[in-house]
Order: sequence, then C-alpha cells, then structure tokens
Amino acid sequence: MKYTSALMLSFILLTASAQKYTVSDSILITLKNGATLTATVCWNNADTIPLPVILMFNIYASPQINKIYASIAASKGYVGVVVNTRGKRLSRQIIEPFEHDAEDAYEIIDWISKQSWCNGKVGMYGASYLGFSQWASVKKLHPALKTIVPQAAVGVGIDFPMQNNVFSSYMLQWIHYVTNSKTIDPVDFGNTRHWDSVYKIWYLSGRPFNSLDTIDSRPNEIFQRWLKHPGYDDYWKKMTPQNIEYANINIPILTITGYYDADQLGAMYYFKQHTTFNKNANHYLIIGPYDHDGVQSPSTPSKILGYQTDTLAGIKIYNLIFNWFNYTLKDSARPALLQNKINYQVMGANKWEHKSSLSEMNNDSLTFFLSDNKVLSDSIKKKNYYSSLTVNYDDRSDTANMDKEIQITDSILYINKNMLVFATVPLKQDIEMNGSMYGNIHAMLNKKDADLNLQLYELTPDGKYFLLNNNVLRASYTKDNNRRILLKPGKNEFIPISNTFFISKLIKKNSKLVFVIGVNKNYNYQINYGTGKDVSIETISDGNIPLTLKIYPDSFIKIPILLRK
Repeated sequence: MKYTSALMLSFILLTASAQKYTVSDSILITLKNGATLTATVCWNNADTIPLPVILMFNIYASPQINKIYASIAASKGYVGVVVNTRGKRLSRQIIEPFEHDAEDAYEIIDWISKQSWCNGKVGMYGASYLGFSQWASVKKLHPALKTIVPQAAVGVGIDFPMQNNVFSSYMLQWIHYVTNSKTIDPVDFGNTRHWDSVYKIWYLSGRPFNSLDTIDSRPNEIFQRWLKHPGYDDYWKKMTPQNIEYANINIPILTITGYYDADQLGAMYYFKQHTTFNKNANHYLIIGPYDHDGVQSPSTPSKILGYQTDTLAGIKIYNLIFNWFNYTLKDSARPALLQNKINYQVMGANKWEHKSSLSEMNNDSLTFFLSDNKVLSDSIKKKNYYSSLTVNYDDRSDTANMDKEIQITDSILYINKNMLVFATVPLKQDIEMNGSMYGNIHAMLNKKDADLNLQLYELTPDGKYFLLNNNVLRASYTKDNNRRILLKPGKNEFIPISNTFFISKLIKKNSKLVFVIGVNKNYNYQINYGTGKDVSIETISDGNIPLTLKIYPDSFIKIPILLRK
C-alpha cells in the first residue's frame, strides 16, 4: 500500500478518458456456504468479445484502489477483477486473515469463468498478501485459472507472522490494519509513534509477549489465535498447497522476489516446494536487488537502503507482468528477461544470469569455521577452544538502536553486547556468491532454547559493510519447523543453519566476509527466555539466570559460490 501515489497517477490517466471504461464496484458473489464476497469489475467499452480476466484477490479493501487495479488490467486489454477477501467491504462475515482464501478462491474463479465478459481464461497477480492468496487459490486448481504471478508472496506460517518460528511484534500492527474496518486503517497502521511506544513499553515491562495486545488496550482474538501455533502445523498448512498438491499445479507461474524482500523466504518456499513435488513445473523465477516495496512497485527503484543498484538491475514490473499475461493468455512472445527458469541479477557485476535450476547457480562452496580470536577460518584451529557469550535478560538498557533499519551499505556495523563477530582474512580473488548461506553451530547452552540472529556482510577494502544476509531462527525448531525439539542444558548441541535469505553478489578481491551471531533480544520480536515453556507466556522472571552460550570451533558456515571456467 506504499505505492498509492503511483496507482493514483495511473487512475488519473485512466479516468481522463473514463468514457472508455465500465466499472462495477459493488458486486456481491455468494458462495455455496452462504458467505459473500465483494467484487470490482472493469472492462473497456471498445471490447466487444469475451476476454481473459486478470484477478487480484485482495485483503486490502478500498473502493478507490480496487478501481485503479481493475482499470489497469482493462487498459492492458483484459477484463480487470478485484475480489476482496471474506469479511471485507460488503461481505457480512467476520475478517479472519488467511483462513478462508483457499476455500473461497475456487468458487470465485468459477463465478468469473461463467460471466459473459470472460473467455474462460483467468490469470492472477499481486504482491505480499496477494501473493499468498494466489498460492491459496491453486491449492485446489480451477480449470479456468491459467497462470499466476505471485510477487513477494507471504509464506504464511513460514515468514509471517513469524520468521523461522519467531513471532514478530509487527504482526499485531498489521492485524489492526486489515481488521479495524471493512476496508483498511492506514491512520492506525501508519502511527509509528504509537506502535513504537507499545513495543517499547512491552519490552521494558518484561511482560509476556501474549500481553502485547492488552498493552495496546485492544485485546485481539486473531493475535492470540496465531500465538497458539508457533510451529508450522495444520492450522497454517491448510491455507496453502502441501506436498502432492504441488504436483497437481500444472500452470505456468512467474515468481518475483528480491534479495531484501521481507517475504523472500515465503516466495522461495513456494518455488522450492512446487519444483520439488512437480519435476516438470513450468515455473519461472525473477530475483534481484529489491526490497518488499520495490517488488510491487510499477518499476523497481534504483536505490534501496543506501545501496545504488546496478544500472541493469532496474525492471518495469507492471510491463513485465502484463507481457507475461500476453504470453500465457494470448500466445504472445515470452518476456525477453525470462531466458531460462532462474533469472537473477548479480549485484556488483551489472549483469543478469539465467539458469535452468537453482542448483546450477553454484558449483562449489566456501567453508568457514568459527575459530579462535573471532576469525572465520578455512580450517579448525583449536579444538579445545570455544567462543562465549553471556546474555542478561534482565538488562533493558539496550533499546537505543532497536528501531534502526539496517542499511545494505554502511560504514558502521551496528552490533550490541549480545553478539559475536567473526571475520575472514582478505579474499585472494573475486568470488560470486549465489544462493543461501547454510551451516551448523556446535554449541552448549545453559537453557533449553534460544532465538538467534545471524548476519553476513562483505567488508569492502574501503571499509564499507555490505549486508548479504540477516536471519532470525529459533534453535528448537531448526531441525523441524513443525515440532519443537528442546535443547539439553549443559550438553553439546548442533544447531543447523538453514532457510536463510537467498542472494547473488560479486564479492571483490581483498574484501572480507563478516559473520555476526547473536541472541535475538529486542522489541521487534518475542523474547525466548529458554525455559522450554511456550515462548509467548514467558516473562522476564523466567530469564533471571543469564543465558550462557558456548560456540565451539567446529561450528561452520558455508557460502555457495559459482566458479567460472
């Protein structure tokens, strides 16, 4: 919703010749179970034959925004349809985000396919929640749905409302944004002073995370419901395809995400699941140096979080999407950028690469051990050595930089006393990092659990830190994101590093790689005090004994690289 100005400009241009279009913005679709949904439909009056339909299944209900999106599709030679999710606008049901979209989508598409203005073909696109709703729509695939284009797709239960099983404070803010009214509540959502105050009051009070809604003075049923599902269990799984259901998805799909997209983990999860269970998946991927907003803008921005992107990185998202629709729905040529299934921009090299699979992106890896003297070493130096970290959960004097957004490029490495920093020696040659960092942490804790923050940087010869990876994970869920496996205090544990952000970057000779590992203790996420109880009910009194973390030198990270012949 941050690109309203660009959408408004589109709407102004379209309404300048409003006589060209017919818009119906209060259509009620009644489902077999009695639920109703609100639809907005727009078509060009010059079109006299049925056309393919472009559908957006949207929780962000706004009559004006609905008209804009529908009109954009109509201006591109399609019938535009926006359907708001159950409970929004004229729908009489309560609003329960994510829960009913998979159930409702089939009937929505069935209704569309039977309208006189539809030629029997439907395509979908949209970002964030609208990326999720497309995946929900293919859980039971309707014959009329011919393609989807999920952008920055929320991986519900994967990267929102929790990342790697760690719930975020932001989830409550977002819930109010979409449930306060039948439309949206941008005033409440944009009141950063209020929300920062709520998060900070909670953090300083030491109260349990499940009290966040009462601290906000608005107890929230959805918030409490989500907290009861910290694992990727059946509650989340029923919302999107699972296992064999991916094998039945035989339509062309274009996934668009970014290296700094907050929902990249979700987008890549769907891509990997589909291509794993369907070996013949007709699924294309575009990924580059974009954040969550950039992936859903009409054109990708040239600068994000302090980083000036390569000149070739810029793409016109809307043009690409509708060229894809022309390709899949009207038998036009495939968009030129899609030279293979995997299309990725190599940061720092000013080029795009095109591979047939993710595995072709790299052919080797660099292994670095968390050695003594905080060195990332290519071998284990001292087997009887360990790095140690002590975290005092009672200490709440560390709020200074918690609201600071990490920049992609910065001359300062913002760390705190709950973190350890390891660095390599200067690299002897250029390397091309392609893929996701992974590894294994050999550790000993005095607690049954901990939430870790892992960051990876390139430290350039001129002293700039370039962010390559920033991840949060819960140790007890690293082996199985559905089943919690508690650690044994005082015993050797191996904590896998997986499900990290995906990136492609040319890392220059004489740069260093810097790895930061720490305990995630801030007001942006729930705090895991390590008792083994439900983290959402733990309080500061559960953390009266500081956490001690020992990291042994056979702990390692692996950096996937492409060696060119």
